[in-house]
Amino acid sequence: MNSCKKEISSTGLNLLNKEEDAFGSVDTFSLKVGSIYVDTVNSTNPSYLLLGSYVDPVFGKYDAGFYAQARISAVNPDFGDAKIVVDSLILGMRFSDYYGKLDEQNFEVYEITQDLSTQGSYTTKSTVTTKSTNLVNPSSAKQTPKPYGYKFAEKLGDKVIDTIRDNIRLSLDTALARRFITDSKNNATNFESMEKFLSYFKGLQVKVFNNNQAIGSGGVMSFSYPPVLTIYYHTPSEYKKFYFELNASGVRFNHVECDYAGTDVEKLVNTEITDQKDFYAQANHVRGTVYLPSIKSIPTNSVVHYAKLILPVDYTSANLYGLSNELYVSIPNSSTDPSLRSIASGAIDTTYQGYVVDLRDHLQQVITGKRLNNALVISPKFFSLSAERVHFIGPKALSKEKPRLLIKYSTF
Repeated sequence: MNSCKKEISSTGLNLLNKEEDAFGSVDTFSLKVGSIYVDTVNSTNPSYLLLGSYVDPVFGKYDAGFYAQARISAVNPDFGDAKIVVDSLILGMRFSDYYGKLDEQNFEVYEITQDLSTQGSYTTKSTVTTKSTNLVNPSSAKQTPKPYGYKFAEKLGDKVIDTIRDNIRLSLDTALARRFITDSKNNATNFESMEKFLSYFKGLQVKVFNNNQAIGSGGVMSFSYPPVLTIYYHTPSEYKKFYFELNASGVRFNHVECDYAGTDVEKLVNTEITDQKDFYAQANHVRGTVYLPSIKSIPTNSVVHYAKLILPVDYTSANLYGLSNELYVSIPNSSTDPSLRSIASGAIDTTYQGYVVDLRDHLQQVITGKRLNNALVISPKFFSLSAERVHFIGPKALSKEKPRLLIKYSTF
């Protein structure tokens, strides 16, 4: 189940409390919960590139990086005829958001040797071949990403040659920059068009290697702004720069790995735990499930006035890594098509110490036989574009708040 179509109705969301007052008593229905492992998630040309890792005490390690083409800012570049001195080659990245903490991470960059195809289908498990040499200068590899709004001043000696609003700036081996400059003269056909350049230079893999990351540390950044590879150089008379974008018009994909070994998440998705005390959801790898078996006891000639699915969360766990602002509730498209479509969404409600989902429309269709009463699939809103995770409380947990369905209906 690796795709998702929206079918979300907001009808009556702002009337839930009024409806609760308008009708009689609320019936509380029990439910069964679980989690499923998602083996493959589509990642062809995502709107966000992911980079970073964290170690969660409940979920284990989450590790994300990306592969992307680097498109030249101008074809047939002219670096000048005078003697050129390459000052630096910088990969600058400005995140749109991050999940977790802005702790120090160890960054690596590799040159791709395999064509990224516009006709290709890439998933978060996909890889392509790269050269074995890490391009990041050792002194630049370990960095703590800067917070929002930070401005880097790129200097040559005491002279500021550029000011950029980036969170990370990796200094790469300038041999690559010298290769570009030399080949732009000696093998100029490689720079005559974007297509020829992408055949000549396939792109970059950007990743982290945090071998001894402590539990409760790290985070994953999301980039909608294009990372930029910039050559800074000078001639006897002036300072110059030339850049390449790892942007939305090129081929790119995220590679995500999760290590659940020894965790309850692993045991639950492998059905080694059936105690109904917890269930889980995590972007790119795990979805929660909620089954409502007692719905079948509601007569088919009933009208649902009000329905709330209450999904409490473990706030102790949430203190380390924040909760997703919103989650989606999905069902399979049909008995023969397991791909998912979203039928509702839920947001945090502190009254219930968790998420609240309006299921009135869905339950009405189930009761009248228009939909099957399949298990509901629970996911962070940005399932394929984030690193969010949610630790839900199960119905048999030692907790005041339990997951449950509150419903009012009339039978005619």
